[in-house]
Amino acid sequence: MVITGLKVALEESPNNSFILVLTDASAKDYNDEILKGDVYSLINRTQSKVFFLITGLCAGRTDPKYLIYRDIASLSFGHVFDVHLSKLNKVFYYLDFTLSRPINSSRRLLSRDYDGEDNSVSFSVADNYTALILTTDGEMRSLVVTDPYGTKISPKPKMSEPWGSMYVVENPVIGAWTLFLHGHGHYAIRVEGFKVRNISYTEQCYECHPDAICEEYFGIKECSCNEGFIGDGFACSDINECAYPWSNNCPDICVNTLGSYICECPTGYTKTMDNHCVDIDECSDPALYRCQSLANCSKNKGDSSCSCKLGEGIHCDKEECASSLCDQDLECLNERGSYRCSDPCSSYTTLDEPWRSTHISHGDNCDSKKTGWYRFAGSGGIRLPENCVPENKCGTEASMWLNGSHPLPNEGIVTYTACAQWDGNCCYWSSMVQVKACLDGYHVYKLHGTPKCPAAYCTDPTSGNNPCSCAEDEECKKVNGVDGCYCNDGRDVHRLEDLDLQLQCNTHNMEASLRSCQLKSLNVKNIHFSDDHCIGVTDREKTSMISIMSPLEGERCGARQYNNRTHAIYWNTVYMELEPNKIIVRNSELQLNFSCAYPLDLISKTSVKPVLSSLSFHIEGAGEFKAHMSVYKDQSYVSMYEDKEVVLSTSSTLYVEVSLQGLNSSHYVTVMKNCYATPGTHIDDPIKYYIIKERCPNKEDASIKVLENGVSLQGRFSLQIFRFVVEHNLVYLHCEINLCDSMKQLCRPVSPISRCKSYFTK
Repeated sequence: MVITGLKVALEESPNNSFILVLTDASAKDYNDEILKGDVYSLINRTQSKVFFLITGLCAGRTDPKYLIYRDIASLSFGHVFDVHLSKLNKVFYYLDFTLSRPINSSRRLLSRDYDGEDNSVSFSVADNYTALILTTDGEMRSLVVTDPYGTKISPKPKMSEPWGSMYVVENPVIGAWTLFLHGHGHYAIRVEGFKVRNISYTEQCYECHPDAICEEYFGIKECSCNEGFIGDGFACSDINECAYPWSNNCPDICVNTLGSYICECPTGYTKTMDNHCVDIDECSDPALYRCQSLANCSKNKGDSSCSCKLGEGIHCDKEECASSLCDQDLECLNERGSYRCSDPCSSYTTLDEPWRSTHISHGDNCDSKKTGWYRFAGSGGIRLPENCVPENKCGTEASMWLNGSHPLPNEGIVTYTACAQWDGNCCYWSSMVQVKACLDGYHVYKLHGTPKCPAAYCTDPTSGNNPCSCAEDEECKKVNGVDGCYCNDGRDVHRLEDLDLQLQCNTHNMEASLRSCQLKSLNVKNIHFSDDHCIGVTDREKTSMISIMSPLEGERCGARQYNNRTHAIYWNTVYMELEPNKIIVRNSELQLNFSCAYPLDLISKTSVKPVLSSLSFHIEGAGEFKAHMSVYKDQSYVSMYEDKEVVLSTSSTLYVEVSLQGLNSSHYVTVMKNCYATPGTHIDDPIKYYIIKERCPNKEDASIKVLENGVSLQGRFSLQIFRFVVEHNLVYLHCEINLCDSMKQLCRPVSPISRCKSYFTK
């Protein structure tokens, strides 16, 4: 019954009132012709403005139950804002800019409603106004204003939201003004001219309230309250934004301050730079950690709890095995107050049942209680099959097989998944299995029962005749009467210099790969960095290679780094322990050094329609770093545009972030040296619009804000989106990026005369 309620409001309010109608429904009483006639008559008589704030509808936007709102708004010089309930605070904030103007100080100059895209309209300014206020609703994508001389005027935006916008033109000249509008669907525009009236007129600015500003228009001084305050300029009082949930953006706790408010977080949470509350990890903060040294700390929502790793209560036994004290081919067994290392190749239980063969069908055998280290033997086979085994094989219903290739002797203990097929799924059930290749040509398995019963572990009957268990690039042959695996292309080596080394310089790591059969011919028993917790992994997809990966981030695994102004150079040393095979030995280990160089000067480019998409780029040279250029929806830099192409109004603000990966964050920061836009794809396009030039923002464009440059691995800037005057629909952005060593150089953009320092915001 919105129209009925509006009639009451118009009858009870004085002339020239400003009426806000909040509703989440269409007008049920829209077709009462007598009621509508009364409302139209009251609007004409009282000259009151009616603004509809629509947070929901019972019918579509072409239904007469909704269109009545637009008819009343148009007649009363008001608007219809289709806005989400959580955004009402923004509506009230912007409308206060109009409401706080002195009463009877405005004149209505233009009111138009449109259906379509491109329109133009002229209106006359016949008096000296302090300001023109242009207010729109609907999807207005662009607005161009020209003065009586045909000069384009850039109005000052007070708001630019999907539901509406408000612009201010100060001290407009007398004459005919023209607006060029581009929108979508139904949109409307109203233009008002404002004059100073006695209510805020003053002879001396000191008469204004301390929380007000004094502005002069055509020789007349006017007092107006600052943002966050309300009043007539002579008396201003603080607005309590925390009084109502719609008047602040705080997700949790709002604390009112003089002229503004701040958002606080509940206990156990902390506030980020973009005012989001994140759970504090008490388990990783030494100042908040409250557990004993031998206890586990568990993170809970807003809190943490402690529990012993072994045992109960406060008497926690030290779990030495968590520190990987044993070699990779030994199992660490924790004991009360101590530990011991055990070789599973010398301590296992043998399983030699012939029914485990994949050739045996049906049965109800079950291994649910088999836990510990086992070796398979006998005519059924000595290894688990490496391919999917159908159900009802191996003397059971669910037949367990190894999902992966068996490890080599120098790989130590490796963890795999054992699977069982059921209902057409080769890994319907699964269980963790640890496997070690023993030197005598067999494997041992640490089993953890089975996920169901009946289910049992199978054996491959063809594995019983293989004395070596060699890899794909190896052959089994006798040397001095002993079976062994050797490189099948004859590339056995006896010197470190003869190793086939492959080096890859990746974004996040350096990877050195060596053939495992060559390492065996050198009697290498273990490979590690200076930090022996970092070990190699085996690539089984191509050939039997041992890959040693050295991370770049944080100089882990003993990696070291330096730069020579043009490149970042990372290097590391791999240590290979030798197994003595003679009476005497002179070397206990071999050392292999390797390094990668990464250029520091980069160029990135992307396009806008007029919005950017994420981008990866490559750097020439031995190494490669990756960067992403992303566009966000607001200044919080949380919600990113996901679509490849996003169309935005030129009244929108573009929030851009350039972030780099694969670098040591303790040394390097990203410096945006030059960022500019072109109407074409080529980086050397003769038409360039600089956003950042020589590290400084374009001071001719007040919309450009550089929020972060030269302080971390990311750079951020924002600006109001635009189109080139030439006939191009796309805008291409290019950024020249420099990686700066913050330990040795001054990276934050400043100059001797501070010519750009004032353009940076914290």
